[in-house]
Amino acid sequence: MVRLLLVASLISTAFAAPALVWKNNNNNVVHDAEAVHVGCLLSTHAGKSDESSLASVLFSIDRAANGQESLSTITPQLESVAKREASVTHYHVWGGDSRKTVSREARNSVTEGEHVLELDFDEFKGKLSNFKEDKVLRKSNTVVVHISENTPAKDIDATVSAAIDHSAVNTVILTGLRGVEEVKHERTFRRMTQNQEKNVSRRRLDEEGEGEKDQNNNNNDENKGMYYALMTPNIFAGILFTLFFAMIASIGINCMGIISNSDVYVSKMPSVGREA
Repeated sequence: MVRLLLVASLISTAFAAPALVWKNNNNNVVHDAEAVHVGCLLSTHAGKSDESSLASVLFSIDRAANGQESLSTITPQLESVAKREASVTHYHVWGGDSRKTVSREARNSVTEGEHVLELDFDEFKGKLSNFKEDKVLRKSNTVVVHISENTPAKDIDATVSAAIDHSAVNTVILTGLRGVEEVKHERTFRRMTQNQEKNVSRRRLDEEGEGEKDQNNNNNDENKGMYYALMTPNIFAGILFTLFFAMIASIGINCMGIISNSDVYVSKMPSVGREA
């Protein structure tokens, strides 16, 4: 177990925060090298809870004054914890950037109706020893214990060991806040990923715009040689025929109006060959 903690310490120096999980009545030992979110630790490893037991207790150690992850520093000093083999060892836990972040992820990991209790290290020590008499602790499903970087390693060793051996605690998780450098690297990588996604989206829109332009150009090429006329030959012939018919009808009507009879009538017809 000491070697296991030393390996976790070496890996944590590469800007990764490890996590050790102890479960009651679980003899299996699992080593997980994949990146795991801090919220998944509780949702995956939390046990069942009732009024006589806690589902899980999460110990979160603050980062050191120099910004490095603190768990790797105090690991060699946790002698009692080293004697208790962890059920699951996660070598890279992300998402634990601050106390506020860890508490928020813990509340998001529980189901509706379950209660998450946040305590300082000294408060948890007193409540754990009086678990049966502490109503607030008994009604809680998950307890998040924030440990200051100035807390002596022997106190952490004794309290974590007591939580592991306590019959009312189903799961104990020991982890630490990630180093400042790791948080900066993740934010830089996330920013680069978002910029890359924006560039890909912008490039896709540009390609779609170029495709529309090409389609419009193809349509323009297909429409070459086609012109819009205001009057077709058939319409023009019809208009000319209408005007010609109107002219002929007007002439005919005028000619018919010129026809007239004599206004003088005689009883004796003139001789043949003689005009009246």
